[in-house]
Amino acid sequence: MKKLNILLLVIASFVACKSKTSSNDDVQSIKFKFTELGRETQFRITCDKFDYYFPEGKEKNFNKKPGIDSVMQLLTGMKMVSDGTEPDVRGKIYITRTTKTVDTVCVGAKALSYKGTTYETPQELLVLIQK
Repeated sequence: MKKLNILLLVIASFVACKSKTSSNDDVQSIKFKFTELGRETQFRITCDKFDYYFPEGKEKNFNKKPGIDSVMQLLTGMKMVSDGTEPDVRGKIYITRTTKTVDTVCVGAKALSYKGTTYETPQELLVLIQK
């Protein structure tokens, strides 16, 4: 019985590690679409209205593993914001996975929204977008 428990623990650990590392491996490409990140408007631009207000934004694509990994690394370990702050969207990041699903990150200068959660925007991400 003890050996079975150890075996199950090892298998569970392997599966947990495997799913964690494969999350970046299934990213096929990343596209940034953005306007000037410091651009001010009279009202907050929501994610669903970004393309309406900024239809001719700049674009930057990452199709190679080192670039994809650098972006994904910035998107992990972000600090959650729970004070009701919402991003004033000045850019979107489209993460295309090998399964052809696309995750959208809505980026503002101070906050961003990713998978339904609001985070502080990493300054390194803003630098990478504007580079």
